[in-house]
Amino acid sequence: MLKIERFARIEEELKKKGSLEIPSLSQMLGCSEETVRRDLRELESVGKLNRIRGGAYLSDKYDKTYASPLRKTLYQQEKSQMSQKAMEFIHDRDVLFLDSSTTCLTLAGLLLNSKLSLTIVTNSMMICSLCTEPNSHINLICLGGSLRARTLSFVGYHTTDILSTYYADCAFISSPKATLSEGLSDNYLNEARVRESMLKHARRRFLIMDHTKFDESANIRFNGLELVDTIITDAPLSAEWAAFCQSQNINVVT
Repeated sequence: MLKIERFARIEEELKKKGSLEIPSLSQMLGCSEETVRRDLRELESVGKLNRIRGGAYLSDKYDKTYASPLRKTLYQQEKSQMSQKAMEFIHDRDVLFLDSSTTCLTLAGLLLNSKLSLTIVTNSMMICSLCTEPNSHINLICLGGSLRARTLSFVGYHTTDILSTYYADCAFISSPKATLSEGLSDNYLNEARVRESMLKHARRRFLIMDHTKFDESANIRFNGLELVDTIITDAPLSAEWAAFCQSQNINVVT
């Protein structure tokens, strides 16, 4: 396939799906992954797409969040390790809040394969789809609301109103970004409100996020960092973060 044909095929598939992974592109185009990476670099240089580790996506004009299929491919090993650590804090018959992050999706997979009897309250369509086995030990409560297609999550006043009627034993959220000066931040206001509400309505509150999300800020700030009891991450935090967490009695689990 000529390069111009590959370019046209990549753009066509991106318009259909919004995001693409390098391995699937390599198979579809019948070329090496290195050739795909080179093609993506050229297409990005002329503004046709945005590259990210493992693939490419079309950006939304008003939303910087990566689409869910692409988010699922990022830092899979790290998400698995953090989720395994999170399992140590969960007990039989707990009520859990899980946000729409793909990190919490990974955690939900572990919960489904465990023997714990749990209630999961979530705004994630992907987690809801995962926890639908007959005779499951998971009592699933899916928060309705307006569907945000980019993240396959339910958001809005309907979502937060229902959420406010519950009080969970544990809340697990994965904020897109966090800084010491600005706290937790998100790319979408209604998603931020759901995460904030989950933290406010839980006894134990966990921020579970990989090292790439620290010390950068998204565009929507929300209260939350002062509500967090435990941070679960995949790499040691900086000295500044460690000092802050110690001063705020935030437990850090690496």
